Amino acid sequence: MKFTKLSLIAALAVTTAMAGDAKISGDAKIFYGTDNSGSNSLFDKENSIGDTSVSIDYTREVKDGVTLNLGVTGVSTLGLENDLVSGTWVNHGPSVVNDVVWIDTANIVLNMGKTTAVVGRQELDTPFFKSEKWNIAANTFDAAVLVNSDIQDTTLVGAWVGRGNGTSGSTVNLDDDTLGGGLTGFAGTNPAYAVGIINKSIPNTRLQLWGYKIPHTATAQWVQADIAATKEISVGLQYAGTDMTNTSGDAKAYGAKIAYEGGPLSASLAYSKADDDNAGVGISNIATGYGTGSESSLYTEAYWNLGFVGQAGAKAFAGDVAYDLGAAQLGLRYVDSDALGTANDLQEAALTLSTKVGPLNADLAYIDGEIDGESTNTALIMLTAPFSL
Repeated sequence: MKFTKLSLIAALAVTTAMAGDAKISGDAKIFYGTDNSGSNSLFDKENSIGDTSVSIDYTREVKDGVTLNLGVTGVSTLGLENDLVSGTWVNHGPSVVNDVVWIDTANIVLNMGKTTAVVGRQELDTPFFKSEKWNIAANTFDAAVLVNSDIQDTTLVGAWVGRGNGTSGSTVNLDDDTLGGGLTGFAGTNPAYAVGIINKSIPNTRLQLWGYKIPHTATAQWVQADIAATKEISVGLQYAGTDMTNTSGDAKAYGAKIAYEGGPLSASLAYSKADDDNAGVGISNIATGYGTGSESSLYTEAYWNLGFVGQAGAKAFAGDVAYDLGAAQLGLRYVDSDALGTANDLQEAALTLSTKVGPLNADLAYIDGEIDGESTNTALIMLTAPFSL
């Protein structure tokens, strides 16, 4: 659930860098989570979730400037619900323990000078429409994305987003066990639109401006500036807003961050403020419900309890520190968010460890979370085995 830099352009660059060669790669995962909410203890079956997945991706340049990307993901409990867990990380369809296989990537990349088009099923990474990576499987979109860099130091992005399979809480909504992957339109059957400008003409500064339109639902704006003040210190500023089409509700939020990175040590402090009149509309991922459980791109976003920092009236503070030991990476993040209404106040401390165990990438987390005074401890074990053929 960590916030990452907006990487749509970087993802396109990686895709086109593979041109000329066929590549098959993927990963196998097993994720486990448990908490002590209610009357249960950590590791009790009743409060535990588990899933396994296998993803296979194929990339090949089929002719000059034309690249094909295909990807399939399968998710299964492997029977974990019989002994260890009572829930899953993603919605498996009509029955929670169905084995599900779906096409999560199927697109063509066209390179035409300084213009790149990606048409088909794909991941997106923009402030209000994004594929959330914290889960065992990310939500994807049927979309057409056009990227142009003819203007010096400037990248222009335009996107038509037809369908998505994001849903708040479980992120990926697989309402059937077909290869379609449960993708549906927005506001019924309507597509959404996004435009972006990314500019680096100011020295040491990356400026982003994004606009979104979801017919019959909302318009949204995002402005962000990330500045490298020195070699080790950077600062960031954010503004976000949504305006609901069919109601009087709107939302605005502001964020700021200062960060240090030197050698193995990195640390940051961030603050954000959402307007009191947000009318229940949160500043978070529109593709997964723009509420609690939906990941926010604000600097203050929590590790596990997502979406609280963008709720009405939320004043949020976040501080984190990370240290690279070489063999392992340690992290500690604390978030305190005070919002309007009930069940909207959050205090969360997340201790994380990332390391390699043989062929596995292991990510472990222990989260001490408190929502409106009710404390819950959560433990996560996430194992990933990447491969290439």
